Amino acid sequence: MKNFVLSLRALAFAFAALTSLPPGASIARDATIRLPETLLSNATRAEFTGFGGFNKGNYSGAGYHGEFTRGESRLGVFDPLFVSNRGKSSFTLLDESAALLLSATCEFRRSTASLRAVTLDVKKLAYECAFDGDPAGARMVLGEPKRAGFKEKLLAKDRRAGEAAVLGQHFVIESVHEYAGSRLDAQSPLGYVISSDGLPVAAVDLLDWNPVLHMAEGLPQGQQRAVVAVALTLAVLRDPSVSALED
Repeated sequence: MKNFVLSLRALAFAFAALTSLPPGASIARDATIRLPETLLSNATRAEFTGFGGFNKGNYSGAGYHGEFTRGESRLGVFDPLFVSNRGKSSFTLLDESAALLLSATCEFRRSTASLRAVTLDVKKLAYECAFDGDPAGARMVLGEPKRAGFKEKLLAKDRRAGEAAVLGQHFVIESVHEYAGSRLDAQSPLGYVISSDGLPVAAVDLLDWNPVLHMAEGLPQGQQRAVVAVALTLAVLRDPSVSALED
């Protein structure tokens, strides 16, 4: 039965890849995530330059700048029988006058066990960020929701969902797995949508070397700053589902 389900899963991915892209198209560097309808015509695009695939450096974008670090480790016991992934990251957030608004430190952990072709999540991804500089005590958490329904279990997407409370603002975070202009879905997150009061206020596209923020126009300055801070927590995450350490 397990082999049958795995075969169905492989066929589902193959069918999506063959039928979702227009003739001559490919998933290239200029691919983008599928944005919510409300952000397609009412959002400002800002690229955070300086990331470039590096684990540490300086970034700038959306009128802000700062430093960042990010890293990961992988421990295998009778690899791949048991694998533990961990990571740490950090960033500072400064405005155009070089005033420090926030700094954050983040950590993630995940453990999996594999037996032949079957991989089980011993401990699902747990990612948390703590902030300095926010008197309200800002925090961000991200995890893996339980797969619901036959389709999700068959395709086994590495979905992410979480919440953030930053600078007096509350946000809900959900991973994006769809490419713009295509029916093709990805197993790992391509980016994230950030919502407030049930409405998308921003999306973070992680398909290129530098993260790209699509932020709804007309947001108050305080909410803009909070959105940028949440976007940076996602930009510095070295998600183990796309880790080079798995190779």
